[in-house]
Amino acid sequence: MNFLQLAYHFTGYYTRLQWEKTFIRKQVAPLVEQCSKKAGYRFSREEHKKILLYYPLFTILGVAENDLVLRRRKLRDSERWRLVLVSMMAALFDDLIDEEHWKEEDLLHLLHNRLEQLTLTPKANLILALNEELYTRCPPSAAYRMALEQGIHWQAASVRQLDKDISFEEVLLISRKKNGFTSFIFAYLLDEEWTEDELNFFYQTGILGQLVNDAYDLFKDIRDGIYTSLRKCCSVEEAEKLFIDEWKQLIVLLANTSAGIQQQRQLKHRLACMYGYGLVAFDQFKQAAPVGSLTALEKASRKQLVVDMELWPTRIKLLRAIIQISKIH
Repeated sequence: MNFLQLAYHFTGYYTRLQWEKTFIRKQVAPLVEQCSKKAGYRFSREEHKKILLYYPLFTILGVAENDLVLRRRKLRDSERWRLVLVSMMAALFDDLIDEEHWKEEDLLHLLHNRLEQLTLTPKANLILALNEELYTRCPPSAAYRMALEQGIHWQAASVRQLDKDISFEEVLLISRKKNGFTSFIFAYLLDEEWTEDELNFFYQTGILGQLVNDAYDLFKDIRDGIYTSLRKCCSVEEAEKLFIDEWKQLIVLLANTSAGIQQQRQLKHRLACMYGYGLVAFDQFKQAAPVGSLTALEKASRKQLVVDMELWPTRIKLLRAIIQISKIH
């Protein structure tokens, strides 16, 4: 990818971002407000951004629209509704696990509407209200339901990452499974029959997304005692190599699909715009721990660990990182 191609993809992402924000504000936000009143739940300002903006926008722009490059078509309205509602519910499910300490069996009872066995909180009631709207407006497939159950299982298993003695291999397995099945959930919300090769590709995007997320949440994870694959690596260089190796595997899996050369190039460039953020984080961490040891990162300051994308030098690094990763294969 060159700078002209990068400008083209950034312009496309930005245009779609504004369109989706308008859709959510006009079409979805009033519905969510009704559901939250019905559930007796009140969003904080940060929750409102996370649930009504960050999660659905990333799901549509960073996942679903990339998936559909393989089919050479745009998102349909029914698919958009499903994706927005499910992404909001996914954020709320995470909160039930992290904040209200729900177990896997509790989440499955909620999913299957076995409410007599639960003590429902306002957040759980909001999930029920959103799920009712989902099945009323645009019912998803049975495959979505199966992927959702697997996703819940591995999301619940992620509580093991609070154990400082957890192994690197187990952390990586949880990350791969949790986010791989999440990728399946969103793929199955689209009106498509996916091939095994395409599903393998989607699954791999999950681990790349998690590695980027782990890098940008490093300061918070250290503070909260959460052990990610990044924290379990021996050095920043090892963590970066893991990330690049997973990117290379993603490109191999993309080549295994029936997508043409032009589709593959387009999708690779679109994904580079997302995963280039990872290289920016690793570059900053290597400056914070120049000797390579992750032990130094554990004691680093917030300024050293939080990647500030509002700074122009960091944005310039991002542009270079996107072009760099797009050329790795």
